[in-house]
Amino acid sequence: MSDPAPALESDFPVARCARCAREVLTHVHLDEGGEARRLCLHCDAEIDPAEVRWVDEAALEPLGYGLHRAEEGGCGRPGCGRGNCSNRQ
Repeated sequence: MSDPAPALESDFPVARCARCAREVLTHVHLDEGGEARRLCLHCDAEIDPAEVRWVDEAALEPLGYGLHRAEEGGCGRPGCGRGNCSNRQ
């Protein structure tokens, strides 16, 4: 696999999986020989690296994916936002 990741770390690898019959997120797996293989996130079918495209977060929702976001806010210190911050009002 020549280019396993794009320059922008915030993009996500997707491709059509024949077994799942839809567009899926993919992941990289090292085979027994240490070679990187691109696989379907759901069924582990091998994906042709040439078919992988990199999409931003906004393009994930139409494919049935979403990112979990912790509550935002607080002072920015570790643990803040869970009611244990001395700076809360």
